[in-house]
Amino acid sequence: MTWVFIWWLSWGIFFLYIFKKADYIKNFLFTSAYFLATALITISVFAGHIGRAIEGFVWPPIIALVVFLGVQICVFYFVPKYVREPRGYLENHPTRQFLHPNFRRLFSKSFDILAQQVFVLLLVMFLQDASLALGQIILFFAIIFGAVHVPLIMIDRGAWQSWFFSIFSVISAFVFPVLIAKIHYGFVYSYIVHWSFYLITTTVFLVWQERQSVKIIKANI
Repeated sequence: MTWVFIWWLSWGIFFLYIFKKADYIKNFLFTSAYFLATALITISVFAGHIGRAIEGFVWPPIIALVVFLGVQICVFYFVPKYVREPRGYLENHPTRQFLHPNFRRLFSKSFDILAQQVFVLLLVMFLQDASLALGQIILFFAIIFGAVHVPLIMIDRGAWQSWFFSIFSVISAFVFPVLIAKIHYGFVYSYIVHWSFYLITTTVFLVWQERQSVKIIKANI
């Protein structure tokens, strides 16, 4: 219940108050600081669990993270050079900043995902401590993690992106718990997978918008 309370409180404050004045791009430092503070507060509340998770440091996942960050920077640098940013669409939907190939958004979103992954790690550990089998952990993770995303649908008034994130939060139950429960420092790989989801979503969106623009141009010729 404490975990659920902190989750809903932190995201409720962000979407209902902060996101109206500060966002992932224009006020990216403030947004980054907010999510970093959320992560640190959550870690301090559940310090015992986090301490267990980081025992026995190993290098491979850290190296994988560094390589991934390098690939990610390359994607954010090169994709906009070959695919035009659909400024009209993004200006008409200013809250859909997860679709922006912007380095400021890359920076702030990294802290957003960090905060989310702290919650993900803790939830898996709670379920493990309940002596559940992996299949049961996946099931309960899907139910709980999906349920905490329901307010997002209400806040966004049923917009497609809220359903998009909610559905994939349930699907993530087949990935995050397995990585965290079965691989030492698997929470690092979980972070990589989580960021990859946004990276792929942005890239696919840009390519799709580019193709739609080409079709419109050809239709008008």
